[in-house]
Amino acid sequence: MDIMLADASHAFYGTGALLFWMLSLVVGSASILGILSMTMVIAPNVTARATGALRNRTFVSFLAGLPFLGLFLLFAAIARKAPPIGAVGALGLSLFVIVGFASAAEDIGRRLYWTCGKEGSRIAHLITGWLIFFFAACVPVIGWFLIL
Repeated sequence: MDIMLADASHAFYGTGALLFWMLSLVVGSASILGILSMTMVIAPNVTARATGALRNRTFVSFLAGLPFLGLFLLFAAIARKAPPIGAVGALGLSLFVIVGFASAAEDIGRRLYWTCGKEGSRIAHLITGWLIFFFAACVPVIGWFLIL
């Protein structure tokens, strides 16, 4: 009897952990979508210019992001010795990452709308691009087929 009760308890807690993980995934993805959408409200010109640069000069945009990656890794290394300095540096660089991520999501969404022969607003492009990024992260096989 105790073994069956222990198995039932283990299954209950395992199911709870799975549901908590799924809820965290949904809430986290909605939060990131909200942050990306706010870039269009707070700094619409910056996001539009970054999207245009990404659309017209993809490889140059990739190369321009490499110094930011290097700085991010540098701040991560500094965070091991002086956590406050590393955290402030990483937070500052994350603002650039958010704008770049919003631009990439908007560009992917715009390309998907264009492929379907439809028009859409910038926010619709952003949401569609974010969903593609989300599916690419959660289900890599399906997500990468969507991006390619």
